[in-house]
Amino acid sequence: MLPIAGFHIDPVDTPGLLHVDHLTQESARETTKLLEENNARYHIFTTTEDDKGVGPSNKTEANRVIDSDGQVYLHNHIVHHTLTLWALGAKPETIRLHQERNGQYQRQAMVIQSNLVEDMSIPSVFKRCLGREENFRNFERFFLKEINEKGYGPTLQKYLIGGDEVANDMLCRIYHGYVHGLIHIGLGLEFKQPLVLAEGLAQSAVHRDMWYHEYLEAAEEKAIKAEEPALPLSTLIDMERINVAIRNCSSVYFHRQTRPGSGRWAMDLEIARDGVLKNAKAELVTLAARYRVSPPNLKQAVAELTNTAGQLLNLSPFFRPPHECAFDFFLLHTITTSINATIFGNEPTFTTAQKCRLLEYTGRCYLMTYAGMGAPEPNFEWLLSHPSKMPNQSWDTVFDRACYHEDDGHMCKMIRVMKHAQNVSKPYNHLPEFKVKQEMFLPAAIAAIDSGSRQPMEWTKHFDFIRGAGYPEAWERVPLRSARVPEKTHVTSNVVTNGEEKTSSVPVNEDNERNGEATSDHRKTEDADVNGEKPNDTINIKVEAVNGGTKPEAVGKLFQLPLGTAKAF
Repeated sequence: MLPIAGFHIDPVDTPGLLHVDHLTQESARETTKLLEENNARYHIFTTTEDDKGVGPSNKTEANRVIDSDGQVYLHNHIVHHTLTLWALGAKPETIRLHQERNGQYQRQAMVIQSNLVEDMSIPSVFKRCLGREENFRNFERFFLKEINEKGYGPTLQKYLIGGDEVANDMLCRIYHGYVHGLIHIGLGLEFKQPLVLAEGLAQSAVHRDMWYHEYLEAAEEKAIKAEEPALPLSTLIDMERINVAIRNCSSVYFHRQTRPGSGRWAMDLEIARDGVLKNAKAELVTLAARYRVSPPNLKQAVAELTNTAGQLLNLSPFFRPPHECAFDFFLLHTITTSINATIFGNEPTFTTAQKCRLLEYTGRCYLMTYAGMGAPEPNFEWLLSHPSKMPNQSWDTVFDRACYHEDDGHMCKMIRVMKHAQNVSKPYNHLPEFKVKQEMFLPAAIAAIDSGSRQPMEWTKHFDFIRGAGYPEAWERVPLRSARVPEKTHVTSNVVTNGEEKTSSVPVNEDNERNGEATSDHRKTEDADVNGEKPNDTINIKVEAVNGGTKPEAVGKLFQLPLGTAKAF
């Protein structure tokens, strides 16, 4: 961890665990500047609690409220995106353009209350401030103060892994909000940034999705009894799929629910709380308790969790013949967080027992997420027969394509960690529990970037992913695989923001049958319009043919469109 109060990115000091060889000082300076701007300007959540839902359940257990009023936020992903682009070798102007595009729908940073920051050292005040988003900046400043005064290791012991009441509560909270606190904390450790670590702890502190506590605590309690033999995580995934109660505990409805007033998507019913745990908690806890990591087996367990995350997302489940490949938005977070297994496993301030516990909690969350997506069936053969849109691609090619993909970072994050998963899995490729073999990772990464929509995100609305991959309804708008392999094109885009024009060249590919309304409709969840207003910024598109192009009538023409609606012509 660097001894700094702000941010500092450098090709030598902070390249990241998985990075390209051509990192530059120019991109390092731009990344540092953008991390500073994000911290100063923007809140950690892009939506308010009431906007996106989870209504009350008022469920009690042992005289304590498990979930008093529910909570769901959409998250600010700028730190994730910016650091991943840095590690993948993106140019400074590319990193800047992504942040300017994604900055337009962020909420403003909240005021820091200096007196409250000082008082958070009082246990009763700390506890009272938990679960309230208005305290994010206060918690961030408090944790940064603790890190600077006591060191990051003692701070994590006290507020994450030390094993007392406060630490155990925070340990569950890093998985709240679909593991976004876990991702943020991992990035802070990976890139040696104290302020990113403080942001991740603060984000975790202000979540209150208490059904995670309910599940993780029950699974750990049962695991301690060791009533049944421990099993590899990949085996437990297979057991979930054949368990009728678990396979049917959720529904595609959770991803399609809308409010009758606005007609917009909101998660008033939550996947885990109102689906998985309501209908199959006992069955899931029984399986989750069998995922136990023993200290002598830690190194292999790190690799196995990472490989299984690859199995869950990138390879087997999301290739459903006869459809084109598509990736599940929720399950992609398993591969994204799996790099933390290595980060935690390498952390010198953690004991071996603490590392094992972190792995167990993470693996058990993967089991809950997989159940919520309908436990999709594997299909390795369909993956390996994917017809790539570009010939002779290497990892560097895929990394470069991912850097230009116009989303909020989900695509490039999962592609970077696919390569990491390949690396850590290699020594164990011969073992049956490592189901994703070495020759499958690059085809998976190619399929991932191929699956990306050519339509940029609109506000928080993705066009790249499906939700609930185990349900046939999730695939209704995914095109069938075509024998035609589209040719590559480039678009040159000039983003006009606050009167200032910036240019980047972005590789784009025709999307087989994903044209017009099919593209904008077939992978729907998060609303494009968060606050009911959109800026008047525009994007100028000039199309240049590559290898002949696919729509020659558009070549050389300049089009001016509202920002966020540009397509490949």
